[in-house]
This record gives sequence, structure tokens and C-alpha cells, in this order.
Amino acid sequence: MGIQWDPYSYSPRAEAWQETCRRLDFARPAFFRVMTGGKSYCLSFENGRPQYVWTKGETEIRRRLGDLLNILDYAQSNQIEVLLGEWSPPGRIGDTDVSRPDNARWAQLAADFVAWLRDARGYSVVRKFNLMNEPNGNWMWPEAKVDYLAWATGIKNLRRELDARGLQTVSIVGPDNSGDWDWVDRVSRELPAAIGDWEMHWYATDKDVLNGEIQKLLGAKRKIIFQNDPQAAAKRLFLAESGLLDGKTNGDQQPRVKTFEYGVLMADYAAQVMQAGWMGLCAWDLDDAMHTVTGHPPVPTEKTLKIWGFWNSQGAAMGRSEDELPRPWFYTWSLMSRLFPRDATLLAVTQPPIPQLRVVVARHPDDGHLAVMIVNDRDEPCALQLVIPNAGKKSVKKYHYFDADRPVDAGGLPKPKAAFAGVDFVRGMEVALPGRGVVFLETN
Repeated sequence: MGIQWDPYSYSPRAEAWQETCRRLDFARPAFFRVMTGGKSYCLSFENGRPQYVWTKGETEIRRRLGDLLNILDYAQSNQIEVLLGEWSPPGRIGDTDVSRPDNARWAQLAADFVAWLRDARGYSVVRKFNLMNEPNGNWMWPEAKVDYLAWATGIKNLRRELDARGLQTVSIVGPDNSGDWDWVDRVSRELPAAIGDWEMHWYATDKDVLNGEIQKLLGAKRKIIFQNDPQAAAKRLFLAESGLLDGKTNGDQQPRVKTFEYGVLMADYAAQVMQAGWMGLCAWDLDDAMHTVTGHPPVPTEKTLKIWGFWNSQGAAMGRSEDELPRPWFYTWSLMSRLFPRDATLLAVTQPPIPQLRVVVARHPDDGHLAVMIVNDRDEPCALQLVIPNAGKKSVKKYHYFDADRPVDAGGLPKPKAAFAGVDFVRGMEVALPGRGVVFLETN
């Protein structure tokens, strides 16, 4: 389970940054997707040679890259893998035009940047790179003209440049398509060797989630990727952006992230990703203050920020201090991230014959204890008997996420609803869901 954490349009004050780190300490995400752009680190070209910010001293480095380095500092200190990337070609830098992905200069810039971060700054957690966000979308291209071959050339250029710098272990992820599912089919046929890990974006509708379309489509795409890429079994398959589309308004704001139901639907979404045999998904996104819809006034207005985050660290500045508190969907996402850690093994589950009820179980990679998530995505109550063969007797912590039953600690983070000793999973544990919501179980 990952989280998109980008350099901010409105950087948090010190106490908000500390609070963000405290919440992430609880969630223990497996990875961050962190996107930036070439103009943040390339200042100009002189005689055709790029002039980089890291040649100008630490003060200038921090002025231009401070948020990014703070994010990477947190990731490095907690050994959280980073998927770094650049939104699009940087365009004109001084007298040099780098506006297309097939311009070899872009791959050179990106590879130099990764080399500096890893070798000079010591960010060994930068292990994946995403060259161009959503290249299948006309919104990412000059004059709205998508050019697959130009993008493919850029990917091959980047692989060559990374390898030339001794960065063979840095994986290029792709194809980073948003929708347009045929795009991943083509890339898996034509560029399997260049793609080190397979990922896509999906902003699903409620119908996609409730009808189980997430699991069906991802299962089908996994099959195609495995057919076309002989090395697919050794690669990660994940969603690099995930969220819900219904209710999006004002260009790119999703006010439903403030609702209880969003937390249930995203848990359902994640369960289906697991059941489809994919290895993870990344939440779009951490904090409203990272991205703007339009404009950049000194203090953001109601229309300024993209509303997709787990909170808004600019809430107090905007006169809404309560907006800085964790929103409901952080409850389910942080528990999924914490209880289903990186490299946990998903166990086969006989699903109950109840529509919109999903059960996922995983064994932790280190100590072997179990995590269970049960999602009821309908209003009717239900109960089930959870039987885990060979599990024996275990102590269990139970977490509830229901509209009127979401226990939190003094800092607003999830805390167990109940704890049990000596639960015999061979005989079975009865779990009741009084309505729409999610139950998590963690064994010790």
C-alpha cells in the first residue's frame, strides 16, 4: 500500500509537517510515489550542457528542492521505497527546448538527477522511476496530440542513460496509463524489456467497485502482461494512482474524501486489487496542499486546491482548522497499509456468497502473524464465520470502521475496538458487520 507524496504548492508549517510524519509513522506505507519536474533542478543550458541546481550550493538546493528532499529524508530514514518521476518533459529551459519525450536531453536530465540523488545525497530508497505521467492522455501532450512512439523512444532513452550511470537496479515503471486499457496491452507486447515494473492509474466509478469490475479487469490485464512479458513474474504489478471518480467537481476536486463512504469504497477497491493478483496500489493523495486546480494566491481559497487528500495542511490558514484532521478514508488506508505490509503473502480465501462482501487475509513476512480485512459495501448487516485452517489459537485485535463506530486515540488515529485472547481459528471466529463498513483483525 503506497501514498502519493509530492512537493507542495503550499508547504506545511513546521508543526503540520511533524504531524504528517507522525501519521505516516502509524500507517507505515510500503512506498511513496513522488513526482516533480525537470525545471526544479535544471536551471539552464550553456553551450548545450545542462546547468544543475546542485552546483549552486546547499542554500539554493534547499530553496528549489526543499520539500522533495524532506520527503526523501523521511523515506530514507524509514526505508520506504520511492517511485520518483517527472510529470512531463520540462519544455523550454533557457534557449533549449525539451518539450517532447523523445528528446534525448530529457532522459539525460532525468538520469543525472537520479544519479545525484542516489550517489551524492545517499537516497538509496529511490529505486523506481516514472517518465511522464499518463502518456496515453491528450492532456499531457502539446496541442493535445498523443504520440506513443515518442513516449516509447523516451523510455528506451532513459533505460540507456540509467544503465550508462551504473543505475541498472533503478526500475523504469510503466506504462502509467490512465484508463485506455489497450495501452498497457501494446506496451507489454512491444516494450517488455524496458519496463521494470508494471503499473497503471485507475479512477474508478462507484459502479466499478460495487460490481467487482476492479478485480475482473485487473485479473484480465495481469493475464495479458504475463503472456507478453516473460519476466513478468519477477516484476511488481500495481496501481500508481487510485481513487474514485464519481462526485469529482470544480475541475479536479473530490469532496467525497471527507465522507465515511469513501473509506469503505477504497477498502473495497483495495481488496479487489489484492484478489486480482496485483501487488499493491497507491492512494491519490496525501494532502490537498500539494496541488492546485488553478492559481496560487498567498492563501488558498475554496477553489484553489485539488481536494483529494487524507487532510489539508492549509486548513488553519484557510479558516478551517478541522480540515487538518485525518479524514475518514485515512482510517481504512492507514490500517490496510499497517496491517498488510510490503511482501506480506496473500492467502487463498473462499469468499462468502454475499454480494459486495470481500474478505482478504495475509501472512506477515517477518513473524508470520495474520491480518484480515472484511469489507461490507452494502447497507444490510451480515455475519460470517472466519475459519483459518492450521492457524490454531491466537490473540486478536479487532478494528471497526463503521459510520458511528470508528474508535480513535487522542491523536485521531485508529485504535482497536476490542481484543481477544485464545481465539481458535480452526473452529472459527464469528465476525458481525452491522452495516456498511470494514472490520480488520490482527493476530499476535
